[in-house]
Amino acid sequence: METNLGIACWKVMPKFSVEFYRPEVLGDTGTSFSDVLQNIAGMNDAGRIRVGDDPAVVLTVEHNENEFIGEAARIRMDDLPSVVSVASGNRHDLQMADQEGLGEEIYFLYDVGLDVIAIQNKGHFRASALALLLGDLASASLYFQPILTRDASDRFDRMSLVRKISFRLARPHDFGGARTPALNRSFRIIDDFDGASAKVEITVGRERGRGLSMNAAHRLVEAFGHAGEQFKSLSITGAIREAQAQGGAEHPEIVDFIKERLSFTTEVDRRGRGRRLDAEGCRVALRRAIRERRAELRRYN
Repeated sequence: METNLGIACWKVMPKFSVEFYRPEVLGDTGTSFSDVLQNIAGMNDAGRIRVGDDPAVVLTVEHNENEFIGEAARIRMDDLPSVVSVASGNRHDLQMADQEGLGEEIYFLYDVGLDVIAIQNKGHFRASALALLLGDLASASLYFQPILTRDASDRFDRMSLVRKISFRLARPHDFGGARTPALNRSFRIIDDFDGASAKVEITVGRERGRGLSMNAAHRLVEAFGHAGEQFKSLSITGAIREAQAQGGAEHPEIVDFIKERLSFTTEVDRRGRGRRLDAEGCRVALRRAIRERRAELRRYN
């Protein structure tokens, strides 16, 4: 407990949220994800920096027995906040060199045995952005498949009929090309109208027994893993096989691919007055996340 001017207040520790992904190295390269991390761990500090329009850096990667644990950061070079004195009200710009920016960090842990990467969930640096950074540094194409809760994954796997797909897309930073033509068209529509986002809903209407393309639904879910930052919502409504077998009656099921991802939340103390979290506390939190979700993660082996 801390006090200020005689008023008692409790120190609130920030939340530390974790999500889990299956990493994949795309292409017939013979390179494993462990190889990618080992390559990056062997680079010097400057070699782990990505420059350009979206600068970022892998600050640390440590290989300990069956795990790789690291810290990465996006580097904000513009739109910097000002500094204001609470004593005088005077304001001035941050005193930073031209080659310096604000680090927006996340921590991650890759469990080699489980073949699962646990990533701190922060809005400014999503898992898909980390996959892109690691791939850029190691000259590899990486894909992080989000892991759903056991219940959500089972419900989606048992769907034999998809009746509605609903998703909301944010305008991407660039139009380098999505993995499905449908998403490319949606992004182009947002761009044509100079919009910020678009919501798409595809249904079969009131036609009984008719379903949307199951293959297309699976392609959309795969694209969700590749372009997670652009998806602000994604839900699929369908019918489950067991329900269809009972006299043909449909029992609707909805899988929300944002809200039903496997996650873990704890608390980690801050370091000093800044937004940085205690590094050792973050490592402990990631190991605890893997340990407490191990039973659910093992089914992906």
